Amino acid sequence: MPLLHNYLFDELLIPIMYSFFLVSGIAGLALGIGLAAFRTRVFRLFEPMNRWVSARKQLRPMEVQHTIEPFVYRHRRWFSVLFIVGGLFSIVILVANAHAMTVTSVMGGGRVSDLESLIIHMLGALLIAGSILSIAIGVLLGFFPDKLRALEKRSNRWVSSRQMAKGVDDAHLPLDRWFESSPRTAGCILAVAALILTINSTIVLLGLH
Repeated sequence: MPLLHNYLFDELLIPIMYSFFLVSGIAGLALGIGLAAFRTRVFRLFEPMNRWVSARKQLRPMEVQHTIEPFVYRHRRWFSVLFIVGGLFSIVILVANAHAMTVTSVMGGGRVSDLESLIIHMLGALLIAGSILSIAIGVLLGFFPDKLRALEKRSNRWVSSRQMAKGVDDAHLPLDRWFESSPRTAGCILAVAALILTINSTIVLLGLH
């Protein structure tokens, strides 16, 4: 039985999502029963897998500032032409071919609803605005580079995500501690929740066929 009357969602995304829920529910049910009945074996099984991996060291190269401004300004005429031509080409294509029916037909849809039409037109308007901005940047880069440098000087600010996310990388394990201190209670709660998820996912998947 179709849910959203859209091929992409009804035939692909929704079955995949509920299949994932079904597998997760079965795994959670097995884990909950294991915690309630065989907690020592379960803890011994999961002990080698409990490792805290910090992403700060691996993501550190992404925090290094890389600038391409000298290269762009050295070849600013070519980049100006690229921005202007690309923006104009994008506007022409969007205005000529961005119909709601065309977009939804690619996604496998039939009749276009008012909401889908509104979303598609809003995305089209956003792309056209981006193309106009590209043309404006191309004009400034090619004919008024000093004004573009002044705008960049005001807008260019380096924001470190490592400083903003400071503390997020620390390990917080209250749930793990609770599972270790009350394995039977946690196992029963997990098993009941997983059973509900499994039954619900099974009903939905059977209803799709």
